[in-house]
Order: sequence, then structure tokens, then C-alpha cells
Amino acid sequence: MSTPSVPPNAGQIMQAVRHALRDTDINPTEAMDILSWAQEELPAIYERDQTAYLVLGSYRSPYIRRVRSVSDRLNRRYGTYAFVIGDLDDIEIPRLPEFRVKFHLTAALADYIASVIEQDAGGEINELGKISETEYFEKAYVLPRGYQWETESNLQDKEDVFAAAAQIETATGAGKETKQSELAALVDRASSAGIDVTVTELTEWLADHDPEVPSYSWVHLNDFRLFELQDRCYPWLTEDELLERTDELPGSPRPRWEQ
Repeated sequence: MSTPSVPPNAGQIMQAVRHALRDTDINPTEAMDILSWAQEELPAIYERDQTAYLVLGSYRSPYIRRVRSVSDRLNRRYGTYAFVIGDLDDIEIPRLPEFRVKFHLTAALADYIASVIEQDAGGEINELGKISETEYFEKAYVLPRGYQWETESNLQDKEDVFAAAAQIETATGAGKETKQSELAALVDRASSAGIDVTVTELTEWLADHDPEVPSYSWVHLNDFRLFELQDRCYPWLTEDELLERTDELPGSPRPRWEQ
């Protein structure tokens, strides 16, 4: 019987596994199964002349189609390997939480992470929490559907402020007092951007309109704003816009003949 192959960066891989499992002990067979899986499933990440992109998002229809659109778009670039966790084979470690191992392994080894978010539910929302609260944050980018700018550097006129107010108003998981406080903070940021608007004006506009915007939770809007402050938030509405935003992600460019 041939000896299972071990990747050259086995130490880095096992460090990511320990992080995923919070230093839970694993037996030698499990360790070898994980290393063999990594050698078999993730060889392109070991090629240092390639830029590796982990693409996160919902695997449910119709969302998965747009996740794959982002992955396919990135793979058109020179020297780029983009992948989604769902396309990787199972590791076959029934005692351990397999998805946690896969997530931390791929996130640790990838050069960049792109998270496509369209809804306030599903696995991609849990992944957002993972990338915003871990060491992976520095290489992560979010692409939330329908997110409205909330920071002064991106507020251009009153329409932007109204859109941000509608987003605050429709957020789930926040009470009336919190929303009023956030509207006041939005007005302050708008003022810093040279836009004259009041909380009363925003409140009256919201009462007179029934804005249709994606409803995200209060926690996730705060995560989006964090990425916005870091210039790593790429909102979109249509699939064409999603692909345009994907082209703005860092890394090698697409071939000139495709642009």
C-alpha cells in the first residue's frame, strides 16, 4: 500500500485545524486523513505563483448561481484560482465538525476571501461573522446585495442619506430607540459630508414612503459598515453589477481581450 501524501505546508494546515477545533485533541488517523485531503483537494493553493480566492455565499437556489458567477469571473484572471467550499470533497472525519475544519483550512490558506450576501439568513451570514471577527478579516471582502452606504465618505447627496435611513428603519433586531439613535448618527455623518438633513426630515420621509430594500439584521449591517470603513465593501443590485464589482477585487486582471 502506498503511503498517503503529505503537503509541504503540513504545519500550517494543522495549525489551522487546531484553531478550528479550539485545540481539541485529534488522533493520528484523523490528522493523516486531513493532510491527505488537503493535498488532494487544495493543490492550487500551494502554488505560490497563483492568487487563491475563497468565495463564500449561499448554496441554495437561486443564490448559488451568483456565487458561482463570482467564482467563474475570478477564474478568468491570470494566475487566479477561485473556489467554493461546497465543491470540495468530504474529508471523512465523522467525529469532528467537518465544515469548521474545511472553512478554517481554506480561509487560512487563501490569499483573499470574497463573501456574496443576499439575505438575512443562511450559512453565509454565519460565515460573515467568522470573517469579521477573526484574523481572516484583513483579506476579506463583502459583496452585499442592496447595501446602502452609511459612512460620510460615501454619502454624496440627500438621496444617499434617505436610502441609508431606509436601511436602518428596515433592519431586524433593533428597537425604535436604537433606530432613532442611529438616524441621529446618520444625520451627523451627512452633515460632515456637507449634506443638510435632519432627523425629523428623515422620519417624515420614512413615514411617507414604503422603501423596498433588502432587510438585514442590525448585527450584519454593523459588519457591512465595518467593511465599508475599510474600503472592502462592494454593494450591488443586479448580476451585471455584481460582476462589475467582482472585477474591482484585488489580484491579477482579466485578459485584455475579455474586457
